[in-house]
Amino acid sequence: MKLKPHSIRFKFFSAISLVALMFIGILLLLNLFFYQDYFMMTRKSSLCDAFDTVCGSYDGDMDDIVTLLDSYESRSAIRLAVAMDDGTVLTSSFLHDRDDHAAPDFEFGMNEQQFRSIAVLASVMQNEDWSSLAEHQYRFANISLRDNDQYLCLIGSLDKDEGRYLIAYMPFAFIEQNSSLNLVFLLIAGGCALLICLGIAFFFSREFTRPLVSMAALADRMSELDFSTQYTGKGRRESDEVEQLGQSLNRLSAYLEQAIGELKESNDQLAQEVREKERIDNMRREFIVNVSHELKTPIALIQGYAEGLTAGVADDPEDRKFYCDTIADEAGHMNRLVMQLLSLSKLELGAEQTFYEEIDLHEMCRDAVQKTAVLCESKNLSVDCADTHITVRTDSGLLEQVLMNYLSNAIRYTAEGGSIVISAVRNGGRTRLTVFNAGEGLPEDELPKIWEKFYRTDRARTREAGGTGIGLSLVRAIADTLHGDCGAENVPGGIAFWFDIPDAPLQTE
Repeated sequence: MKLKPHSIRFKFFSAISLVALMFIGILLLLNLFFYQDYFMMTRKSSLCDAFDTVCGSYDGDMDDIVTLLDSYESRSAIRLAVAMDDGTVLTSSFLHDRDDHAAPDFEFGMNEQQFRSIAVLASVMQNEDWSSLAEHQYRFANISLRDNDQYLCLIGSLDKDEGRYLIAYMPFAFIEQNSSLNLVFLLIAGGCALLICLGIAFFFSREFTRPLVSMAALADRMSELDFSTQYTGKGRRESDEVEQLGQSLNRLSAYLEQAIGELKESNDQLAQEVREKERIDNMRREFIVNVSHELKTPIALIQGYAEGLTAGVADDPEDRKFYCDTIADEAGHMNRLVMQLLSLSKLELGAEQTFYEEIDLHEMCRDAVQKTAVLCESKNLSVDCADTHITVRTDSGLLEQVLMNYLSNAIRYTAEGGSIVISAVRNGGRTRLTVFNAGEGLPEDELPKIWEKFYRTDRARTREAGGTGIGLSLVRAIADTLHGDCGAENVPGGIAFWFDIPDAPLQTE
């Protein structure tokens, strides 16, 4: 694991390492400045214990004291001796194996250790003020020899009446050696402990900060509105605050995802409603403009011819008849426009009532052809409706309006001498009625637009043909009312308008 500076893992690792380093440093400083004093205190305590032990066991018999001194020295590094106040050494632990117990002298064969011990005793005898021990049971003294060997000595009164004193001592070399060894060992142990602490700090910094790092990554993903990631944790107890924090982040992520999803859905719906409102407003404005345009010409013609009749411009009966026929034609055109608009509005508002019945489609087509026979004959058009022998159940009035609109458009836009074919095909529960007229067809990009109100590919030609511009819009509204469909497509030789008629359910009493 790579520790990045300023990361929580690095800080956690550094904190544990710093605490371990400070702890080991404090131990080294305590050992360096206070260990020798502590060791001296314990050694003085050991000398006092030796003095108390010997004094407690001494009953005036020197033979028993020799055995006690030898036994005590074998258990410790303390040298013991009993001396008189005149400087005579009665016995000592290092001379108990000699035949005499007289004052030591520098005999041939004495070893170095015995020599130094005698030198220490001699220094004590020469410098000791025995009278001062009358007030104090014992006291301590530091003895230095010529070769810089130093000794810690305890001089205590063993038997005041006999003038016997106990001398217990140990070399300073033991103290300094122990202090140095202890410092070296503490340095080695401290270094090893520091390495172990660093390893433990590395492990714990990784284990304890892993959930926090995971939650930080989760929070970053949440800030980018990505809620796909979840905190999994390591199966800690529910009382673990880190685990509870992770689960809280999961719940927060779920709540945010749901809230943002609902907000986005509401925004999309609002945007759709705004677009629909704008579309309706545009349609309303366009509708007003188109209606005004459609009504402007017939109103102007009616007004002009009516004023002409009133002014007596047309004196000839034939002129008056022409004026009256023109007024009647324009009034009829306006009436058809208004009636179609009313029908279209009722269909779009769902106010049109439907009456379903069985209809012979061939008979309806034949009636429609007869009604438009005069128009077809004037343009020498042929109309074929032989392939319509199908019975459908639907609203006859609405279906007749669809058929008449399709047939009227076909007659209007078919060239003289052309042909019109009406056919019907049944497919499952639907019947498709198709009106084909020969011609050039329409551009593909205009096919979806012809179902809009007042949309015309050629306004001048439509006006001359007597169209209102809302016939196909009426067909689409009827298709929606009857739960059907409508459309137009260019086919070889012309264009075909189709209308899907779904079978209406049977009415039950």
